Amino acid sequence: MRVLIFIILAVLLLPLILLGYLIFFWRIRRVCIPQNISGTANEPYGGRLYMHVVGTRPDEAGYKLAWYLPSYGGIARLLIIDTLGLACKISGYKLWVFSYPGPRPSNMVTAISHRSYFFDESVKEALFRSSNPATQFVVLGSGFDTRCYNLPEGADIKCFEVDMAPTLNAKKRALELAGIAHEHVTFVETDFNQETWMEALLDSGFNPSLTTYILWEGVTMYLVEEAVRDTLNLIATLPAGSAVGMDFFSRDLIEGNPPYEKLSKATHRSISFYSESLRFGIATGKNLSDGLEELLKESGLTLIRFEHIGSLEDKKPPYYFLSLIEKQ
Repeated sequence: MRVLIFIILAVLLLPLILLGYLIFFWRIRRVCIPQNISGTANEPYGGRLYMHVVGTRPDEAGYKLAWYLPSYGGIARLLIIDTLGLACKISGYKLWVFSYPGPRPSNMVTAISHRSYFFDESVKEALFRSSNPATQFVVLGSGFDTRCYNLPEGADIKCFEVDMAPTLNAKKRALELAGIAHEHVTFVETDFNQETWMEALLDSGFNPSLTTYILWEGVTMYLVEEAVRDTLNLIATLPAGSAVGMDFFSRDLIEGNPPYEKLSKATHRSISFYSESLRFGIATGKNLSDGLEELLKESGLTLIRFEHIGSLEDKKPPYYFLSLIEKQ
C-alpha cells in the first residue's frame, strides 16, 4: 500500500519535479558554467539531498546549504528535492534508489548510496580510531560536500576544503546565508591540473607532520594522469597512518574500449553538458585492483580497501571503483 500511495503522489507531483529540473539545468548552463562554478559537483550532492529528505542519510547542513546555491537554490530545491521528500513522508515509503548504505552488489542507479557509505565510513574510521587518529581532514575538490559540517560536536579536527575559487566562493556564500558554522574550516583555492595543491595548503596553515585523512571523491576522472600521480606522491610524504579515500573509472570506460563503447560515449556526452571532460582512468586486471596497485608502487602507498560498483556476474565488468589508500 505504501508503494502504491507513493506512486500516485509521485505521478501527481511529476510536473513540478520536471519544472524544477528545467530550472536546475538552465541555471547550470546559464549561471554556473559561465562563472566556472562546478556543475558536476551537483550530481553526488543531489543524490545525498534525496537521501536526506527520504530519511535514509541525514544531512541537515547539506539540505540548508542547497537553498542558497546557484544550482539548487530556492525554488529548484523545493521542486526537485522537497516534492519527492513529501511523497515519501506522506506514503511512509523510503524510495529504494536512495536507500543507505544501499544494496550489494550496487549498480549505477544505487551507486551514490554505495559511494557515500564507503567514504562516510572511511572518514569515521580515520578520524575517530583509537590508535593514531587523523587530526587533519582535507577535502580535495570539495565541491558541495558537507562532511566537515557533520562532525561530532567538539571534535578536535582541523578541516581544509580545497577547490577552484568560483566553486569555493559560491559555497562560502551559501554557508553564510544558511547560517551554517564554518569557522573550523579553512578554504583553500587551487587548480589541481595547474599548481601544487600541497603548496596552497601549506600557505593556509596545513601541518604536514600531522596524521591526515584526505577525501578525494569524484575528482580523479577529470584530471590528467600526471596530476593524479603527483597527488599520490605528495600524499606519500605525510606521516604514517595518513590516508586518502579515492574513486576512479576504469581506463576502458574512459577510452571506450570493448565492451564499453556505447556506455563510454554516453558518459562522455553527459559530462560534456557541464562543459567538463573525462580524462583519466586506471587499468583494471584479473583482480580489478591490479591496475591501482601497480599505480601505487610509484608512491609506495598501500591499498587498504577496494570496492566496485556493479556485479562480476554482469556482461560488462565493473568500471567504477572506490578505494581507501594508506601511508604505512
